[in-house]
Amino acid sequence: MNYSMVKCLMLKDWYLQRWTIAASLAAGAVTLAIILSGNKAAFYIGLLLLITVVISVGAHLAISTMVLERKEQTLSFVMSLPISYREYTAAKILVNLVLFLIPWLALVLGSFAIILLAPGLPHGLLPYVAIMATEILVSTSFIVSVALISESQGWTVAAIIAGNLALNVVGYFVAHIGSIARTMGEATVQWSPAGIFVLVAEFAAIALLLGFTFFLQSRKKDFL
Repeated sequence: MNYSMVKCLMLKDWYLQRWTIAASLAAGAVTLAIILSGNKAAFYIGLLLLITVVISVGAHLAISTMVLERKEQTLSFVMSLPISYREYTAAKILVNLVLFLIPWLALVLGSFAIILLAPGLPHGLLPYVAIMATEILVSTSFIVSVALISESQGWTVAAIIAGNLALNVVGYFVAHIGSIARTMGEATVQWSPAGIFVLVAEFAAIALLLGFTFFLQSRKKDFL
């Protein structure tokens, strides 16, 4: 593994996407401020905007760092460098995850702080928020996988739509799991066995998606 080349590719994408990350953090801070306003309508509007910001940055990163390299014909230059398929794949997966985790972690921790510190909000919401935040990470991993494997804007857009639909479906079903629904309005944080199972399953799905992507990429004969 040529770690120096992987690092160079990651730094290149970091440099090109630095303003996107900064803008997402600023937008996230605004949405958290809206949620903190104390108004019930503002709470739901801010929550919706927060989810939109996180999903949008993941989708933008996947398209900008992978799909556009094919579309703008810069992939041929990248692959002319002393780099193997494993190093290219590792660089793209790592840079997308690292760049996405910066706003994701900041906004998730901000949401946790609001739930735990803001008056009137039940602390029992925290497990549900953690599950849904991780589901956004699953959706982003799926989008990254599709973008990297297909290098197609059409397939990537389809993955973005599918990921958003899956987020709504998962959110509905998780909220209607009896042991989770019963504790969402509680004053204390309570992790049920079902909630822990869902969270573990989500992280397992992320590992499987990225592992499957690496496997398929290793079978490619030609990147150009």
